[in-house]
Amino acid sequence: MTSSLAGQLFRMRNIDRVITSERSQKIRASFLFDGRQAADIDMQTIFDIGCDGLGELRKMNRKFDSFASTLFSPAIKDLDRVLQTREENERLDESIRSFLFLMAPYFLTKPAGKALEWLVRRFRIQEFNARDLLAAILPYHETKAFLTMLTIITFETRDMELFGFLVTQRKARRLLDRGTLMAQCVRDRALMTFVCSSVFRACQMGFEYAGLHAFYAMIFSQYITSLASVGGADVQFVLPFVLDGLQLDGDAQIAAYMVLGTLATRVTLSADALDKTLCAVAQRPADLRAMTMCVVQLVQTQEAALTVGLSLRFVRALHAHAEFPRVLCALAGDYDVSLFMTPLLAALAHHAFDDTEALHLLSAFVPLLPGAHIPVLCTQLVREYVTRGDSGNLTAVLDLLQLRHSQQLEDAIGACAVDANESTHRLLYQLKIRGSQDNASRVLPLQETSTTLYLSIGHADAGMRLVAANALRDIVTGKGGEYSLSTEDACDLIVGRLEHEDDEQVLDIVLGLPLSKYVPAVKLIVLLAQLIGRVSKEQLTDKIIARLLDTDASTEELQTQIAGAVFPFVLQFAGTQDVTKALATRVKESAASAGWLAAIGKYANASSPGKYNKQAAAALGSALASQWEKLSNTKTGAWAAQLQRSASVPARTAAVAVGVQAVVKLAAGKNTARCVSAAKSVIDAALDIVSSLGSAHVSDDVAQTTADSAQWDQLLSGLAQDSRDIACARVAVGSISAVLGLLPAVATLQPGQWFTAVQGDAELAYCDLVRTMFVSTVARSGETSSVDGVLTGRLLHECVGSDWA
Repeated sequence: MTSSLAGQLFRMRNIDRVITSERSQKIRASFLFDGRQAADIDMQTIFDIGCDGLGELRKMNRKFDSFASTLFSPAIKDLDRVLQTREENERLDESIRSFLFLMAPYFLTKPAGKALEWLVRRFRIQEFNARDLLAAILPYHETKAFLTMLTIITFETRDMELFGFLVTQRKARRLLDRGTLMAQCVRDRALMTFVCSSVFRACQMGFEYAGLHAFYAMIFSQYITSLASVGGADVQFVLPFVLDGLQLDGDAQIAAYMVLGTLATRVTLSADALDKTLCAVAQRPADLRAMTMCVVQLVQTQEAALTVGLSLRFVRALHAHAEFPRVLCALAGDYDVSLFMTPLLAALAHHAFDDTEALHLLSAFVPLLPGAHIPVLCTQLVREYVTRGDSGNLTAVLDLLQLRHSQQLEDAIGACAVDANESTHRLLYQLKIRGSQDNASRVLPLQETSTTLYLSIGHADAGMRLVAANALRDIVTGKGGEYSLSTEDACDLIVGRLEHEDDEQVLDIVLGLPLSKYVPAVKLIVLLAQLIGRVSKEQLTDKIIARLLDTDASTEELQTQIAGAVFPFVLQFAGTQDVTKALATRVKESAASAGWLAAIGKYANASSPGKYNKQAAAALGSALASQWEKLSNTKTGAWAAQLQRSASVPARTAAVAVGVQAVVKLAAGKNTARCVSAAKSVIDAALDIVSSLGSAHVSDDVAQTTADSAQWDQLLSGLAQDSRDIACARVAVGSISAVLGLLPAVATLQPGQWFTAVQGDAELAYCDLVRTMFVSTVARSGETSSVDGVLTGRLLHECVGSDWA
């Protein structure tokens, strides 16, 4: 406390000394006025001048608005920063710094001069903010305005080592020319660091402008050219600043390209440094053409690009820019880029052997390359083919070259055959006589994409894949004119899209193809089941379900897989035409029961099926009932686990509704054991849904309207009027009630048998189920819920009946 007070007293004495000195000499620091003239102007007048300048600046840039209530506020006129705390001065310095960098583009205007005059008088920025002030106006170092500000700046002792040369300029009243500034940067790297850091800080604060970018590019480029020689230490100093510049946006990034191009002409980078730099340049270009010119300059001036080659990481970075091949080939028409093309094509040919992105980039170049570069590409591909053997990727591009540039490819094969050994001759011969009939999809040309069907349908660009998918549809449906595909080729293309496609337009086309004709059922079922979880559009899920039901499942295992994949979703999409048609077709072509066939026919003829449709539920319920032995066993409840596998409450609810129909079917057939097992699975799943939804959706109204099993049909057909969660609650509670209403008709017990030994496994299982549910319901701790009431009432009414009395 004492030391703080002493410090304030010392500053106050210092202020008095300064004020006394200024008054005696009749001089004040000023940017606009002569020192003696400024001494006669009071604070209010300077404040009015500053506010007038700020008002004009606000018209130029609305970002200045915020300073009207801070640095230019009437409340701050009497502020004395020397008497403020350290924290208060730090906040003030931050505000002044922001203003100075925002003002920098307007430094040579009169409004900026007026605003600066106020900051000089009130806040003494020429003393307390000298570094920030200098950083903001340094791009104007050759102007009179800069020299005027320099004459009033006071440098602290610790800054004299860095800015001492400016004092000499100030005394001589000389403008700071570029040569003098550059010579000092070469002598003192700390000054160069200050210059670059100032530029980056302004950019990061969002206060960049064209003059700042030009200043950075010129001063850094001249710095590099001014060095007598560029050694390893110089590269280590310069390169981080260049890489930082590449992370900026817009013109700042282009300025970094210019600096990097200058550096590349003065130094030989190591292979690792070159790769990191190339990847940084290609990572996020603000201007693709400028980026392309930069990488061309780098590669053409660096020996490592030819001796070591270009990395897969760099190739993948280029692949991310779909227009790169077009931009580069356009540049090749205006400039000599052969020293870049050779290592690039060599890298693409090498990496395309086992990398899809490199393959796509290479295939994009083939139709665009100027004629002079085609022989280079043919030679590189043939060499890779000979060295690494037959590869689907390489031969796809070779086949494309055969279509477009057969003579150049034949010349390259002939050149490689000179002095080749016997095994190489065999490979080259196989390459030369490759028949297009065995590789139709690889050589089939697509005029719209300027490449082949095979390369287009696996392209990174979704638009290219969409064109290819349309072409594939035309070919497999007989509309492809002279073109055709073998079953194997069509299967490969279809499977590839079902496995990897993420564009829903492309998937929509693929799902419309006759999938079962080309893809084996075993593989198709697995692919479609996996695809259901990947798509988001309901229309696509509808098509996937329809295609699954269309699949010719000749074995019980395949039929079980289809049922397991379809039944959690079918009620959500049962009202759509594709699913309706597929269900009907599936039943008619199968050895299903007459009951299932009748139910499907009834559903298919329904005039306005709802989202949850009782006929659809009955149809699939019958199917499940007919295969109950495969989908469940009486002890482990495997089907119950399958019912609860989905995280989606609507999907699980739909499955429960289907399960009720299975119980209906089994009850009608008097199959007691399987009916009781199915009932337990459905009840367990329904209770789990009720628990997931919570009491907010399972109201007394819901419980009461679903308590009567006779209303089950009306319940299912009337759900369209409910919200999703209310509908799920009604189905879940109604399922419990409906199933409990079916059980007494299956397992008929004599009076008193509820409390005595029961004969028969089925009857014993039924009694165990009812007893367990009843005891767990009435013995549950806490407040009894609406569902507990429904459950107890149904048990008493349907199961125990008069025996309870």
